[in-house]
Amino acid sequence: MPNEIIVLDIETTGLNPNHDLILELGMVKLNLDSGEITPIFDQVFKDPNLRAKHRNSWIFENGFMELEEIRNALPITDYFDEIQSLLNPYKGQITAWNRDFDSAFLIKYGFDLGPDIPCPMKESVDYFKIEGNYGYKWPKAQEAWDILFPDTPKIEQHRGLDDSMMEAAIIYELHRRGQYKP
Repeated sequence: MPNEIIVLDIETTGLNPNHDLILELGMVKLNLDSGEITPIFDQVFKDPNLRAKHRNSWIFENGFMELEEIRNALPITDYFDEIQSLLNPYKGQITAWNRDFDSAFLIKYGFDLGPDIPCPMKESVDYFKIEGNYGYKWPKAQEAWDILFPDTPKIEQHRGLDDSMMEAAIIYELHRRGQYKP
């Protein structure tokens, strides 16, 4: 079997998995031998707990997602079995750029990701060496892209599938350079 992992990205109403809601999930399969990135899931959700207060969420305020997109969407629970069936063969081989963030939300929703693998964002701190207030900081996906692919401009879309594809390309390049080993 090829050396494959799942790279996923969620969009949410905020940063706290205990109070905020998943609005979108994108997932790709990344072949760490070839760099091939295969989209496997892309969906917007309307959580039953979505309220008027959420219209001021960062994702809406910054124009990355419109409320209209989720108005008639189904809840993530309607996709639970499909999503979990995609994750099951890769338990313990699932990551995201900021793995702890995405994993916390998905686990709160009841998904089983299996054992944790290293977070590529945290693992690459010493490689990117981006100065922060207290030494090197965790690189944002956009910062990592700009450093790794300076001749290939790309703007992070803050959308599930597009971001998971971008992050998979970053992870593959870090892996190719010997800087990330899941």
